Amino acid sequence: MEGTGKMRSGSVQDSVYANLRKNIVTLNLAPGTGISEKEIALLYKVSRTPVRETFIHLANEGLLQIVPQKETMISRIDFSRVEQEFFLRENLEMAVLEPFISKSKAEHFTALEQLIRMQKNAFTDGDTIAFMEFDDAFHHTFFSAAAQELSWKVLEQMSGHYYRVRLLAIRLKGIAEGVVGQHKKLLGTLKKKDLSGARDLLKLHLHKLGNEEKLLEKEFPDYFITKDSGDAFDVDFGGFSMPGKRSRE
Repeated sequence: MEGTGKMRSGSVQDSVYANLRKNIVTLNLAPGTGISEKEIALLYKVSRTPVRETFIHLANEGLLQIVPQKETMISRIDFSRVEQEFFLRENLEMAVLEPFISKSKAEHFTALEQLIRMQKNAFTDGDTIAFMEFDDAFHHTFFSAAAQELSWKVLEQMSGHYYRVRLLAIRLKGIAEGVVGQHKKLLGTLKKKDLSGARDLLKLHLHKLGNEEKLLEKEFPDYFITKDSGDAFDVDFGGFSMPGKRSRE
């Protein structure tokens, strides 16, 4: 994990949060990795106060597991959480297609076409992080054109487990290339203002990345909470506690 050098005081907590969260969801910090306020404060050259606030924020998003007086670690991927995040993603994105079709302009379709090209280039270069960024930008365009930025922000903040599954899935042979092809088909349907067809394609597209559970668990066993793993523990959510599962080492 890389630091960011000295941060401006007015944006310290936001910067620590953004950088640490990115390191978690892009798997630079692997699930199950232990971290501490002290080491993160030293890494980012800040006091422990913004780090503590960041830890609470990330715990609320399900990305950190905090056991007071014991340990803090990067949450392993929990498929029960992934299912809930996927439910949120699918329902919000299916709903946004209708206002997108009614409000979208030529500039939005131009942007979508460019993002598909950029995503294809990222695939060719083997850059999975850029691929994911362009993928998110593609889907974000639906929400921005439909004037539903709040919904997109909710998706971003509450999809850390699902994001990591998507990232692992596109690293599997054939998955990334299929995503680009699905985006092209979806764009063509949206240009025709075919709402029913677009919803069918979007559902197929989203569920494609959701069908790799067993393969991902086999390829990356240390990244996931399994059904028979771990003891119950309490996660500290800034004053609230929530039962969870922890994998045995």
